[in-house]
Amino acid sequence: MFKVGDKVVYPYHGAGTIQDVEEKNVLGETHLYFILHFPLVDITLMLPESRIEQSGLRKVIPSSDIEKVAKALQNGPDTPPSTSQFSRDTENLLKTGSIIDAAHLVSSLSKKQAERSNGLHIQDRHHLQKARQVLASELVAVQDFSEEQAYEFIDNNLLDTAN
Repeated sequence: MFKVGDKVVYPYHGAGTIQDVEEKNVLGETHLYFILHFPLVDITLMLPESRIEQSGLRKVIPSSDIEKVAKALQNGPDTPPSTSQFSRDTENLLKTGSIIDAAHLVSSLSKKQAERSNGLHIQDRHHLQKARQVLASELVAVQDFSEEQAYEFIDNNLLDTAN
């Protein structure tokens, strides 16, 4: 189970910290809520204990897995086609909360962006930005990187694929 101070990942919001656990009386019933703060997006939310399992909340990866993230950025899947199905699949990947899925998405969309003279479609740009933010937030939590260092890690590992 989770406790105050744990570094966690909440799908689509990225990495944050459990700041508090509070009991709240809602409609005559007492429920336990986890108070989560996500510093990179400056969001605080209350997650009922009863919804933790279905929410996809998980602890951040161990620092020993950082090399797997680098490899996922360097060896992401081939550039996917630009279709509405891809857009739905992309959205679903962001909602898994997996750092490897986020790294593959950043890799794939970055390759696509490099190949297109007119850049990415607005929805793809949004997904790329969101995936980078989710990835960076977990790198910050795991490696004690600054936000800038996390984005440099991402970009440097993407550059390795061009060489």
